[in-house]
Amino acid sequence: MSAWRLPTAAALALAIAAQASAQGNVQSLDRAQAEQERLRKMLEGRPKAYEDKVMDTTPLPDASDPATSVPAEEGLRTWISETRVGHGTGDSGLELRQSTELGQRMEYRRETLSHGTLLAQVDVRHANGDTSFGPLGFTNKATSGRVTLRNIGFPVTTRTFADTALGDVGSEVTDALSRSYRLSLGSSVVRGASARVFDAESDLRAGYGLRGNLRGGPYPGFERTRGALGWAGYSRRFGEQAFAGVQASHATEVPVFSLTAPAGAATATIHSAAASVGYGKELLGPGEHRARATVLHSSTSGVGPASGLFLEGAARTGSLRHEFGAYRADADLYYGDYLLASDNRGAYWRVDSSSLRLNWGAGIDVEEQNPGREAGRPNRLAVGLQGNVQLRIDRDQMIGGSAVVLNSRYDAAASLASGFPEGARSAHLSAYYDVRMREWGRSRFRVTLRRNEVLVANEAPATGEEFEWEHDWITGRYETMRPEFTTVLGVSRERNNGTTELRPIAGVNFRWWPTPDWTVGGNLRYTATNSNLAISRGLSGAVDSEVTLAGGWVLGGSLTLNQAVVEIPPGGIGTPVVTRSNDKYASVYLRWQGTSGGGFSGAGVGVGGAVGAGSVAGTVYFDADRDGEQSSGEAGVPNVEVVIDGRYRTTTDRQGRFAFPLVGTGRHQLTLTLETVPLPWGASSEQAVSIDVPLRGQANPRIPVVRVGE
Repeated sequence: MSAWRLPTAAALALAIAAQASAQGNVQSLDRAQAEQERLRKMLEGRPKAYEDKVMDTTPLPDASDPATSVPAEEGLRTWISETRVGHGTGDSGLELRQSTELGQRMEYRRETLSHGTLLAQVDVRHANGDTSFGPLGFTNKATSGRVTLRNIGFPVTTRTFADTALGDVGSEVTDALSRSYRLSLGSSVVRGASARVFDAESDLRAGYGLRGNLRGGPYPGFERTRGALGWAGYSRRFGEQAFAGVQASHATEVPVFSLTAPAGAATATIHSAAASVGYGKELLGPGEHRARATVLHSSTSGVGPASGLFLEGAARTGSLRHEFGAYRADADLYYGDYLLASDNRGAYWRVDSSSLRLNWGAGIDVEEQNPGREAGRPNRLAVGLQGNVQLRIDRDQMIGGSAVVLNSRYDAAASLASGFPEGARSAHLSAYYDVRMREWGRSRFRVTLRRNEVLVANEAPATGEEFEWEHDWITGRYETMRPEFTTVLGVSRERNNGTTELRPIAGVNFRWWPTPDWTVGGNLRYTATNSNLAISRGLSGAVDSEVTLAGGWVLGGSLTLNQAVVEIPPGGIGTPVVTRSNDKYASVYLRWQGTSGGGFSGAGVGVGGAVGAGSVAGTVYFDADRDGEQSSGEAGVPNVEVVIDGRYRTTTDRQGRFAFPLVGTGRHQLTLTLETVPLPWGASSEQAVSIDVPLRGQANPRIPVVRVGE
């Protein structure tokens, strides 16, 4: 073995030496050697590494020990500070009033993992000048403020949560009594405390405070009145559909203007209670139904007891949805310190149907005031008919219309004694044709007929027609920052005292983003100042602008004009209401907002895999023609509470605008707190409004409210 190895090793050494000395000889390699040679050649031929000759080449310090590093800040924190200066003038025709007001609003919110969300809100205002006219609202004090501290979603157990509030808060109604088709128990402002404890099956609410009102502007302040208000209520669900609830209230030193007691204002102590039982879901499926009965009772010192019974039901048969009910309420029926619409009895029925192409509805209301025909109070019988229809011809064309007819009569003897007219008849008819032209935008042609016949009183009736052409000039598809430019041109034909006259109508609605951080918009409408038919006279509308600056600063301003006669057309029981004003209001505001920390479940932040955040800035508006779009002349709804994802809430300003400055990206649900929507208006749909919030962008939803019963 060794003899064989030595010659072999020597031969191998000689072969390697010969190979090293010989240049250009062919090498014989096995497969492994060939692969190693290929890799060596590839490494030798790689390009030279990049050498940065700009950045500092000083070595970085060693990373700190993770165990000693500062932990990340937990809990999302947001803050807003807004300063607003406003100046308004008002001319009622009898006197000229003006006022300048300065307001400061501050809000701080912090989320915690185990203690819910902590929220502090402070408003301060000061006025210089008149303190009681249209643009800025009625107020008794030159200086006032509002302070509210809240703890939202405090987990008492894994299934039970609590909301508490301290400061200037609103009275609340437990879930079973919160809203019915024709009854709203209202909400009053107190300076005190309130609490809510709830889970999936039950809801307990209680509170107590000194009575007052939120008045003035640009941010309303609390003004103490007289007396106090306390409430306590409880609701419970039994299974998936049955529910029941009860609530009691006690109010002191409430000003009472009684229909039954001797004339003259007085204060009284009011004990009131309400109870409700019901069965059925809020959203009905085919063949399902819903029913509820609500009983109210109040006892007012110096006036006496009063009661009310409200029955309501709903059913869905095929594609038809029915809402119907009956009610009766004694005179001077109160809940808390709030006088309900009472001294009446009536019934109503509403049916509607929705499909992909055809939507229609119809209804009837019958109401009698002073049904007992007691002496000293007028007796009135009113019948109202409503109807609406909308037909989509194809993807680009749609027609529709609505009608409201009202006939009311007073008892002749009571009318003569009280000075009321014997009655009135009125009709409000509207029809439209909507067409979308791919290259020229969307056009809507609308005709409105108004017939107001006063049977006895010699007043100028609003009788005639309005013809309008509305056109949306912006085409194309926009995910966000969609520009708007809509014009309205028309004419009204009036027939008063045998004379026929033509009046012009013009309007414009616009929204434009000169840059992604700057928006300008507004709406204006003009009608002849001597028109008796038009909803508005003169120039009315608003222009606003807002720009986002660096460092979380936002600068904005608005100008509002109202040289109008505003008429609320008859939408059911009752007669038209007319108010006259000539108001101008200008304001400038500077807002600073910021965030820090990381959210656990803040307004959708980090939920469902959402990354980052955006904002929501929308509008709640009166959808008078029920088309689901805000047309020129359809104003915003002030003081409506908007809730996002069932948890966070805000309130619309006087133009109906609202904002959530920090919202997680992705899909969210917006709903309205129906108790804050002014009757007879209500939500246009039983479903929440879905929005998509873009990353570092803004969603701009528009939420319509429509007349209940139309």
